[in-house]
Amino acid sequence: MNARPKLIMLYGFAGCGKSTIAERYINDHPLALYVEGDEIITKLGQWRTHQEEAVACKRALTSGMAAVHLRSGYDVIVPRLPGGSYDPTYENVAREADADFLEIFIDVEREEAISRLLARGTWGEAGLPPITEKDLPKIERLYDEMIEAVAQRSNTIVITSIEGDVDGTYAELITSLS
Repeated sequence: MNARPKLIMLYGFAGCGKSTIAERYINDHPLALYVEGDEIITKLGQWRTHQEEAVACKRALTSGMAAVHLRSGYDVIVPRLPGGSYDPTYENVAREADADFLEIFIDVEREEAISRLLARGTWGEAGLPPITEKDLPKIERLYDEMIEAVAQRSNTIVITSIEGDVDGTYAELITSLS
């Protein structure tokens, strides 16, 4: 058990490697918890037709899981695509659990990030229709909103993702946490 657990918000665009890095982190840190909101939301009945309520439920469930685990003294890593206005939920959870709150942004150049997502062909949540070129305006808007959101977070640590270099990206994450 850690002396002081960490709540790691792992920000980045869809397809940049957040899930891969989160998996690597929990494999190297005993009893660390990887909270994957995209998987949780798909377990809610009719979530696609009740998206606003489903997102609120997902936030409550993921932050609740994080709170319980942090209070037990273990690290939690939460990958997510930031956007819109800042939501202090997870920062509050960390403070209430006397845990360190760390925001890490996996940076990928705009064109490469969009290309990776198009190549992946899915948003992340199971059951959604595949991504196609017609989704390009939405993808570009999401990327731009993400960059704006990250720019507003002054304590966010930026690491760079190089496609195919999971070891290098993970090493940057570990270095940034120390």
